[in-house]
Amino acid sequence: MRVIIDTNIIIDHLKGIHQASRQLREIETGHLEGIISTITVMELMAAPRMSDQRLEAIRGLLEILEHAPVDGRIAARAGALLSKYRSSHGLNPMDAIIAATALISDCVLFTLNKKHFVFIEGLVTINPYMAEE
Repeated sequence: MRVIIDTNIIIDHLKGIHQASRQLREIETGHLEGIISTITVMELMAAPRMSDQRLEAIRGLLEILEHAPVDGRIAARAGALLSKYRSSHGLNPMDAIIAATALISDCVLFTLNKKHFVFIEGLVTINPYMAEE
């Protein structure tokens, strides 16, 4: 299964949350195909007062994930999603790009914030922590 990993799961892994680490191990061992949006890379690197140790941990994680750059197709799809859902559901631009990346890449979105995405037609979201139970 191809999955887009949302920022919150990577942050949980860095905090030592078992469920997040398990999901990333599934990617590392090849049981899942993990993809990360360029937007998620930006969000991870924007942490204030990042230690060298944390930066190295992030770089290590980025090596096991395929990167999906924001290209014209993703930008156009994100714009269409914002046009449709920003005023009615409060969709923000970063989430629109992540959702568009998942839709264009034909991936499931692994996120802890399903409520940010559940209204997007055609997007499959899974809270992978709940899927373990």
